[in-house]
Amino acid sequence: MAWLVLKQAFHDETRIDDEMVQEYGGVLRQEFAKECIVACARQITDFRLRAFHENIKDIDIPSLIIWGGNDTIVELPEAYRFQSVLKNSQLEVIPDCGHTPQEEKPLLTARKLAAFLGVEARELPPVVEAEVEAEPAGATQEEGTISRSVNQFKQASSEYIRKLRMSRLVDRWTLGTAIIFCFIKILQVLKKIGFKAEENGWRKATGIFLRREHSKFILASFRLNYLREKREVSLAEAKTLLVTRLADFLRQNPACHWTLDWSRRAMLQRRKIFFTDIIEAEFDNDGVLVKLVPHLDQSRESFYGLNEEILQHAVEQTVRVYNENRLVEDHKRAWVIDKKLKRWTRKYKLSFAGKQELRLLLDRILNATIIQFEVLDDSSKSFLRSRLSTPNLGRKKHPGSGLMNIVCRFTPDYQEADLWFQHHHVPVDGMPMQEMLEKLKAEWGEVGPILYPALGSKDAKPEIFYLGDRIFRARMYVDFDKVINVRRKVNEKYYAEMGGPASIASIIIWGMAHSKFFADKKYLFPVDTASIVDFEADRNISLLTIRPQRFFDERNPMEGFLKFQREFNHRLLATRMGKSESHEMLELYSIAHPLFYYIAKYFMPKALGEILGSVGVTIIKNAEMFVSPLTEIQLNGFMAIGNLKMQTEDGKTLGAVSICGSRAHIKEYIKAVDFLTANCDKLLGIKL
Repeated sequence: MAWLVLKQAFHDETRIDDEMVQEYGGVLRQEFAKECIVACARQITDFRLRAFHENIKDIDIPSLIIWGGNDTIVELPEAYRFQSVLKNSQLEVIPDCGHTPQEEKPLLTARKLAAFLGVEARELPPVVEAEVEAEPAGATQEEGTISRSVNQFKQASSEYIRKLRMSRLVDRWTLGTAIIFCFIKILQVLKKIGFKAEENGWRKATGIFLRREHSKFILASFRLNYLREKREVSLAEAKTLLVTRLADFLRQNPACHWTLDWSRRAMLQRRKIFFTDIIEAEFDNDGVLVKLVPHLDQSRESFYGLNEEILQHAVEQTVRVYNENRLVEDHKRAWVIDKKLKRWTRKYKLSFAGKQELRLLLDRILNATIIQFEVLDDSSKSFLRSRLSTPNLGRKKHPGSGLMNIVCRFTPDYQEADLWFQHHHVPVDGMPMQEMLEKLKAEWGEVGPILYPALGSKDAKPEIFYLGDRIFRARMYVDFDKVINVRRKVNEKYYAEMGGPASIASIIIWGMAHSKFFADKKYLFPVDTASIVDFEADRNISLLTIRPQRFFDERNPMEGFLKFQREFNHRLLATRMGKSESHEMLELYSIAHPLFYYIAKYFMPKALGEILGSVGVTIIKNAEMFVSPLTEIQLNGFMAIGNLKMQTEDGKTLGAVSICGSRAHIKEYIKAVDFLTANCDKLLGIKL
């Protein structure tokens, strides 16, 4: 155990000797040592980072921060973040060092401490490590490399805390971008004189630009062991067991207790719900709703004034009204259905109290979680393809305003369940929902890992289907091994020059920008803001936007990429800290009336795309399947990627790439992804 901990903490494993392992092992063998470690871990998981940053702002005494340049436990960008919050501090980065500089580079660390304290370190032996502040004449190549790395780290540090300049949002000025920019400056003035936003900027933006069916995203969890133990069950029993367990799980997860509020026609909002209702829905092949079977929350008794006949009438009326209005536009349909059902309750012959209960019943039906059941056919030659095929929920829509529309696929023996969760983006975002699915799988267990089809097989062919509104959704399987290896090589050699690690997302964006269609496009990358909030309910998304073409260097492609990656890392860190221009813009936009958004969207769509990006790329690294949403801003489509190392039937790995956009856009995405995965090493001049 001691060896594994040290191996994780050290950059250079050769510095771990037997004596050190024995010493740490002796500590771990002490009574209650493991319990202390567990207690410490629990404190860390409950750690409130935002409150911590607020508290340390009050510290103004001189402070020294020492950080390992190759720390994989708490990576280097966090050091710059720490320094930016802690006043009167200086940062010293120890190159080629992991999480414990005092252990791995003790002499160099001691000299840094001595210099900071103004103490002469006479007793320390002279070492090459200590000569890293300047590159003297005649320095060896190794010493010079260390010196350059330190200087690059210092340069990166100053860049990470640069002052906000909203003009960085615009790369290409037009009349439209100038108008929007002037409006942003007006909002800044309003903010300074005391105007405050009603709600978070991202939540407001989703309520305006993510109201249609194609703006919903889907996450899947395969081979769930919902039965706990293997036994024969019928389809009816399987449905009941799964719904019961799922209701219990959702009840315990506050992130699922949201629905949509249509009271403001110009903007959707989210509101809390207090019941965990699940409604089983059955549609025909044309998308006509056949029936609804309510599984109402039984944790609290309700509907004393309604008998079984009235309950059935309410369900039948919901089915009828939905079918009459199922072709109404997405951003109006739920509101229209709700209004017509309320009108029906006023005509229903009941007492005043009975009508109130009937309205509550209909409200719970419309805001419930919808679940649809399917049974896989193992006689099919393409069983795996049908199992992994994306449900076309554009035809089988949620009849109301609820957060989730779920498709459950049973295996023919009903021993396994695959759950596809479609989420409305206004109340929730991808990362919290993926974490919820991981928790679900941990609680229920899995029958076994899902195996994806081998690349080149019939089952691995791309899929594409029509969602409506001239929008298509496609899915392809891709071998990302070369991209992963390129990332590893780049990080090993150029970590300092990039001001942090290269990410899979940045390499994909860089590679796509070398395709003709995407060359001049501006990219949007969503960033989770969990680290700057104290409470899970406050967790949202902020945005990183960047145009890779600005950094192209035909004579030296690697130099261009390093500049791009440095800028990407700066924007990523600043956005996570809530200090980037794009984050500030979202917060400013939350002050504005929704009318401004619609004016910009309809009269200046290209200008809005220049500021917010016209191409979207998002990654959830642990997702077994991540089906892409599409906003009304990204005019050139959106791409979502899940786990890049999913196991295949032939023992290899791949990742699923989901694309949402027009048919022409999807073709361009497929070509761009194929190009970048085949040529990412050549684009950077790296030999694998």
